[in-house]
Amino acid sequence: MSYDDLLEKPPWARFSKKMAAKIDRPRNIGCFTDEDAKERQMRCVCGREGLLVDGNAIALYWLVDPTDGMIVDAKFQVFGHAALIAAADTACELLIGKNYDQAKRFSADLLDKQLRDKAETPAFPDETLGHLNLVIDAIDDAVEKCLDIPLSDHYATPIPRDNKSDGYPGWLELSYEKKLAVIEAILDEEVRPYVELDAGGIVVEKLVDDKELIIAYQGACTSCFSAIGTTLSTIQQIVQTKVHPSLVVVPNMDALQL
Repeated sequence: MSYDDLLEKPPWARFSKKMAAKIDRPRNIGCFTDEDAKERQMRCVCGREGLLVDGNAIALYWLVDPTDGMIVDAKFQVFGHAALIAAADTACELLIGKNYDQAKRFSADLLDKQLRDKAETPAFPDETLGHLNLVIDAIDDAVEKCLDIPLSDHYATPIPRDNKSDGYPGWLELSYEKKLAVIEAILDEEVRPYVELDAGGIVVEKLVDDKELIIAYQGACTSCFSAIGTTLSTIQQIVQTKVHPSLVVVPNMDALQL
């Protein structure tokens, strides 16, 4: 071990505050049984990854609606590193209300971003990234056990609404290029990870007179009616809260296939 290694802070000292809070007070510890599922007319699914003998193992338990593949509840059990608790608890919170097709689009990056104190600073230290991937692998294992369930023809990923900001400081004084950069950063953090769960995407086309933000949908979003309804309304609320309250988000209708 080198001198620099001795001086480096241990992983737990570099956890984000949100991550530490998850470890201290997880909300979704537990499991479901077939009896629990039968009582709620759901399917009980368990995704597992890791081995006890290796020191890290996780089991994810889902109650899945057998009519449309929706995950109506999720719990976890883990053995091993504390980072597993934070990653598993976060995954459970995000999984509820998604279907298994959306669940298979989850990534380690999505989980990490949920627990960051600052957008540019990862919540999980590098040496704990393997634990994030362990949770993603457990999700994939659970998804494999749901593939025979038919998916609903119409579903949309809910985007979390955040009302904790008063806009971007000095927004009106920024250059056009800087304004676009700010908007792109907000969409990267607050919106794109969620629409990507539905194999969709959002492109910023232009900002008109500091008032209209023109966007174009991509992928599955182009044929989803929520693109001009709930999803559009939520995107606008996020942009008005995080960037400036006068902004109106306008979709390019030519890119839609409704």
